[in-house]
Order: sequence, then structure tokens, then C-alpha cells
Amino acid sequence: MPDFVLDYSVLHEAKKDLHDLADRISPTLNNSVFSQLGKGDLGDAQDVFGNDTLTSAFRSLYRLSKDPMNRAVDKLKNLGDIFGSVADAYFDVDAQIADGFGVMGTRMGLDEWRDKKDAWEYHLQHLDECTGGADAPAHCGATDPGPPPVDQHIETENGSVDTHLTLDDKGNVVKEETTVTHNGQTYHSVTTYSDGGRSYTTETTYADGTKNVAEVHMNEDGSGTMTVTDDKGEKTEYHRDPGKQWEQIGGGDDGDGEDTPTGGTPPPAHHNSHNADAY
Repeated sequence: MPDFVLDYSVLHEAKKDLHDLADRISPTLNNSVFSQLGKGDLGDAQDVFGNDTLTSAFRSLYRLSKDPMNRAVDKLKNLGDIFGSVADAYFDVDAQIADGFGVMGTRMGLDEWRDKKDAWEYHLQHLDECTGGADAPAHCGATDPGPPPVDQHIETENGSVDTHLTLDDKGNVVKEETTVTHNGQTYHSVTTYSDGGRSYTTETTYADGTKNVAEVHMNEDGSGTMTVTDDKGEKTEYHRDPGKQWEQIGGGDDGDGEDTPTGGTPPPAHHNSHNADAY
């Protein structure tokens, strides 16, 4: 089966172009010389054209074109909205994938920084062992790793992915913030962790402006529950068995496990970098 590739940036641009065209038609019909002469005082139009036949032809043109052009405004905006909704849906899925990869501490070098920090602290506690020259223990070569790598910026041809991590005093991730931009579309998520990383809340703003909040509670065996609340206050509940995918168990359309939360994208699946292997 051949791969299917959809350039959603083209659809996003099409939405803007269609809305721009609709916005140009509306003033022409309602606030322009065309509308003033077409529906205004007959005498004013006759003064401009100086000929009854030309005046009648122009006003007939306005009368015959007004309704089709009004309908065109609505249709163009509706078509633009359709293109935009498809573009946003595909963008949101890609953004969630980028979000999932971008926030992992391993990818940002956080695990490596922790190792170097531990080595440096061990070295400081055993400085008296580093007097033997070439025979000194390996820890004597440790260096200060500096501040932790909590920010990452990835630039692409059409956009960027920005991630910021907040750490506790032990170096564990307690908050992740990710913003994905692409040709005017923006996806933003904030995840806050508790219970050693097994519980977290993710607040997501999608490209179309809709928002949802996912509250996730994971167990030590990898099972868990998740409640997703959309910006209308409607809740959808999910459950996951160890090593399995999330399945809908309540709320939403019919609770058959096939639906996805408002926003058109699957439930978020963040993993705290200091406890990711458990999930």
C-alpha cells in the first residue's frame, strides 16, 4: 500500500485565502460605491451615469449579483473552515508526536546531566583521594556539569518545537511545557506531575483554539485511568491495562472505546523522564 502524504500547511493557507476572499466580497456588497449606486437613491445613480439605460443596467447587475455574492461569502467561509479543521486535526496529531519526543529528559540530555552531576558530587566528597597523580581514581576526572538542560528549541523549515522543563530539588521533572508552531498554527501543552511521576495533569490548547485537560493516574504495574475534560466541561473516561492502549470506558459519544477526546486527537501519553520505563 502506498504511503499517504498530506501537506496540511497548504490546507491552512487555503483556509486563510478563502476567508480573505470572503472578507473582500462583503465590503463590496455592503459598504462601497457599487452598493451605494446599486441600492441607494435612483437619482444619485442617474447623476453618476448620466443615462437612464446605463443606470438601469447597473442597478440590475447589483440586484442580480447581490444574493449569489452573499451566498458566496458564506460558502467560502464554510469551505475555508472545512480546510482549516482538517489542517488543524493533522497538525495536532503531529504536534502531539513532537510533544512526546521533545519533552523526554533523555532526548534533552537530562539523564546524562544527572550522571555527571552525581559523579561531580561524589568527587567533591572524596577530594582526598585525588593526590596520586596517574594512579588517582576515575572520579578525579569529573567536572562540574553546570545547570541542567531544561530548555530545548528545535527549528524546522516551517516551524519550531520549544520545550521547557521544571525540576524539583532532586532533579526530577515536575512540569513540562511544549509549544509547537507550523505556518501560523500553534499547539501548546503543559504537564504537571505528582506522586513521583505516576500521576499527572496535561492542559492542551489545540490549533483551532479548543482546550482540554487530561488527568492521568498510573499504577506501578503500568495500568491506569485517565479523565479528559474538554472546554465545554464534558468528561471522557479511559482505562489502560498493563502494556495496552487506552480504551474509552465512559463519557464521550458512546463509551465503546473507539472515540477520541474533543480536539480530534488521541489521549495524551506523556511520560515523566525520571520514571518513563515504568509506563
